[in-house]
Parts: sequence; structure tokens; C-alpha cells
Amino acid sequence: MNQSDNNVASDPVQLAEPDASRAARFIGSLTGRLVMSAVVWSFVALVVGGFVLSFAFRSYVLTDVDKRLELLLDTLIGISEVSPDGDFRFNQALADQRFVTPYSGWYWQVSTEEMEPLRSRSLWDFALDAHHEKRRFSLRYSIVAGPDGQQLRLAEHDIILPEAQQVFHYQVASNMAEVQAAINRFNWLLVSALALILLTVTLALVLQVSYGLRPLRQIKRDLGDVRAGRAAKLASARDPKLPQDLKPLVDEINGLIDQNDKLVQRARTHVGNLAHALKTPLSVIQNAVDGDDSEQSSTIARQTKEIRVHVDHHLKRARIAGGGTGVGLPVCDRINKLANAVAVIAGDKQLEMSVECDPGLMFDGEKEDFDELLGNLLDNAAKWAVSEVTVTVARLEEGLRRPLLEILVSDDGPGVPADKRDSMFDRGQRLDEQMPGTGLGLAIVRDIADMYGGNVKLSTAPLGGLGVRLLLPAK
Repeated sequence: MNQSDNNVASDPVQLAEPDASRAARFIGSLTGRLVMSAVVWSFVALVVGGFVLSFAFRSYVLTDVDKRLELLLDTLIGISEVSPDGDFRFNQALADQRFVTPYSGWYWQVSTEEMEPLRSRSLWDFALDAHHEKRRFSLRYSIVAGPDGQQLRLAEHDIILPEAQQVFHYQVASNMAEVQAAINRFNWLLVSALALILLTVTLALVLQVSYGLRPLRQIKRDLGDVRAGRAAKLASARDPKLPQDLKPLVDEINGLIDQNDKLVQRARTHVGNLAHALKTPLSVIQNAVDGDDSEQSSTIARQTKEIRVHVDHHLKRARIAGGGTGVGLPVCDRINKLANAVAVIAGDKQLEMSVECDPGLMFDGEKEDFDELLGNLLDNAAKWAVSEVTVTVARLEEGLRRPLLEILVSDDGPGVPADKRDSMFDRGQRLDEQMPGTGLGLAIVRDIADMYGGNVKLSTAPLGGLGVRLLLPAK
């Protein structure tokens, strides 16, 4: 058989999903939506909370610095006095070594418009800008440039001392580097903590959603068992742990399954009854025109035959079960029995029927459907074969969403031209009217294969005749 024409990878329905499709499928699922929406809102809440906490900490640190500057400024003003001679002086030393070390980050300065500024030793050769043209009789804070490229937090106040006619401008400053370092440390710890919280919340949400949706996943598995024929109803209905919110849903689904089974059975019965009821009148009509060579009788015979073909086709379709067996059907035993039966029927040809099959292979379906499939294929191959028919069965798994059985049926007959292979699946289509049959075999095979999610294709067999490649679900 020409495998290049029938590569299983060409069937997109059976291919395993790529990672991108799985991600998109997860995002579009109920679990994905719940987790993603919760994570997004948690992320937004944590980011907003982080900004609020960072702003609050920065405000707290600046407020603390401002209070210390205010205290130092009040101390500086408190020890200031003007002598009887009109000279400005401190009545006691400012006992803080930070104002002595050059560029220590803590500075003070007192100045007037006429007086040379008095500065802390820590300022060294640097002077703060006093801006005497702007009077500040209330405490004010600002950020200014300081010595050695430092950014300073500056507190300044204009004071008129007793027995003085001048306005003294007091300035106390602190390096912002320490404050900014503390803020940066806090922000780093805050981001780390919020990231850990987000990760913990995400894991908790995944576990919560996974636990909350577990009953729905169980219902999904139960539905799969019903669809595959492994169960008649949803087993979740008998689960005492099933949430009360989902019990009405499960009961309704089981009720729907019962109703559907009744409708299918009723439809099969009606089709069967109709088909059998039509067969007797058709036989009477056929007998009435047999032996009559008139044109009218020939027309009636042809139309009667066409009606019989349609009746047989729909009667066979009504018998298709199309469900899994649960335990699986051993295919090798069935194929060998069918091959032996076909070889007996075609005994005058003395066909060589060879079967290559692993005894462990199982078909996930009904025995009647498998017999219908292989029976039609083997019967068709035996009709056209000259001396040999081969059947090869293999299991396919790699790159597939579910395992498949690949059944190859080949004969050494005349084969079918490539341009006529597709038409062979049409009801009543036969290449040689001299051969016995109704032309329904391949049509029935295609119908059953489609019902099981498989497919059937024709090609040229290695023996030279027709090759049929059938894909069915494996157990």
C-alpha cells in the first residue's frame, strides 16, 4: 500500500496539540479564566498597595528627618544671642560632632544681609544660598544642592533676636543619601515581599480553583465514559461528595441520556420496520416484471433495484452501534475468523488469506460494528483478488491524541484507478455490474469509521490490487 498517500499525520483531528494551542486552550477554559482574572486583579491590588506603602514609608522618613531638622533649628536659635555691643554669638557650644566633620552630611548656617555667614565646620569651604531677598518667618523645607555633590534636605527660618535690629536667617540641612538609601532598602524588601505574596496567592488560587472544579472534571470524565460506551449513565450521580449545586445538572444529563437512548432505539426500530415492510412489496414488483423484456418493465426493474439499494443501506446504518465496549475487543481473533469465513465462501478461488496482527491489539468499539467493517472489506477484497489477500494490523500512538488501529487490507486484483477511488464510497457505486453485490460495502465502512472518529482511504496495494487503509480507535 502507498503509505505516502495515507500518512496519519495528515489528519489534523488526531494530532497532539502544540504547546501554544494548549496555552490558548487553558486561557479560554473556565479554570484559566478564573485563575487569570484572579491573578490579574491580585497583581493590580498588590501594585497599588505597594505604591501606597512606598509613599507612606517615604513620607514617614521625610517627616522624621524634618522633625530632627526642626529640633536642631530650635536648638540653634535657642543658644543664639546678641551681645550689648551688637555682636552675634552662641552662649554655648552645639554639642554634635556631625557638625564638625567636613562634609559629614549635617550642616548649619546663620547669616544676615550685612553679616558674614556663620557656618558649621562640616560645610568647610561651602556656603548655603540664603536668599535674603525672600523673608521666611515660618519654617520651610526644601531640597537644595550641597557640598561634594550632595542633595540636602534644608530647613530654614528667619528670626529677629531680642535687642537686634537685623533679621537672622537660620538654616539646618541633612544629606538625603541616607534617607534615600533607607527608602531604597524598604522598596526592595517591599517588592520582594509582594512578589512572594503574589506567588503564594497564585498557587493558592490554582489549588482553590482546581479543588473547586474537580467535580466538573469528574463529570467530564463520566461523559467521556458514556460516549465511549464504558458506562450507561454518569457515575457522579452516586457520588456522595458531589456538591449539591451540581446534582441537578448531573440528574438532568442522566435524564437526557435516557431520553436519547429511547429516541435512538425508537428510530432504529422504525427504520428497521420500514425497511422490512418495503422489502415484500419490492419483491412482488420485482417478480412481476421478471421475464418481461418491455421497456416499461426494464425501467420498473431498475428503479426497484435502486429502491432496494437505498433500503439495504439505511437498514445497515440503523444497526450501527457506534460506541466503545469498555473492555475492548480483541481484533486478531475476529479478523482470523472473518478471514476463514470469507476464504470458505470464495473456496473456488483457493485464496491465500494472510493476517499479520499482534494478539494484544484491542478495538475500542462494538463487535457487530467491527464485523461489519472487516466483513465488507474482506468480502470486497476476496471478490476481486486473483489468489491472495493480506491483512496487516498495527497500533499507532506517536503524535496522536488517542491511540489508533491501522488496518491495511490488500489484494492482488485489478485495483481501482486513482480518479475513481473517491466515488467508490458512494451508495450503490460498482465498477463492474457483473460482480454480485449491492455497492453498499465501502459506503457502510465509511459510515461506521466516521461514527468512531476514524477514516478509510483507498490506494494501490503492494500486491498490485486495491489497498484499503482503515483507522479505528484502539483500546
